Amino acid sequence: MVRSAAHRCVLVLAVALAGFGAACGSPDSTSSDVAGSDAVGATVVTSPPARVGSVGDAIEVAAGAPAKAQDAACTVDRQSLEAASELYLTLNGAVPTSQTDLVDAQLIKEASVRFEITTEGAVVPAPGSPCT
Repeated sequence: MVRSAAHRCVLVLAVALAGFGAACGSPDSTSSDVAGSDAVGATVVTSPPARVGSVGDAIEVAAGAPAKAQDAACTVDRQSLEAASELYLTLNGAVPTSQTDLVDAQLIKEASVRFEITTEGAVVPAPGSPCT
C-alpha cells in the first residue's frame, strides 16, 4: 500500500506524541511544582502538565493537522494576493485583472492555485479550491 507524505507525517507525529505521553507518566500521576535557579540565579518554577493525553488524543490532534495546514495555506495565499493587489494598484493606478499581472510586475513569484483575481481585481477562491 502506497501512503502519501501527509499520511506518513501524521503517523510519525502520532507515534512521537504517544512516546511523549508515555515518557511523561500517566494522566493520574501528580507532582508538585519544581523550583530551581537558572544560570543568572533567578528562581525558575516549572509545573508539570495538568493532564497528559492518551494515544487517541494524539491521533485526533495529528488527524486534524492537515486541515489546519490547509486553512493556514489558504489564509496566507489570500493575504499575499490582497497585499500584492494593493501594491499593484498603488504603483499602476489600476487593479490587477489576473495573477499574471502580479507575476509580470514581480509582486508574486507564481500564481496561486487556490485563488483567482477577477477582472475587477477581487481575490476569489479558484474553482475546486478548498479555500472559502
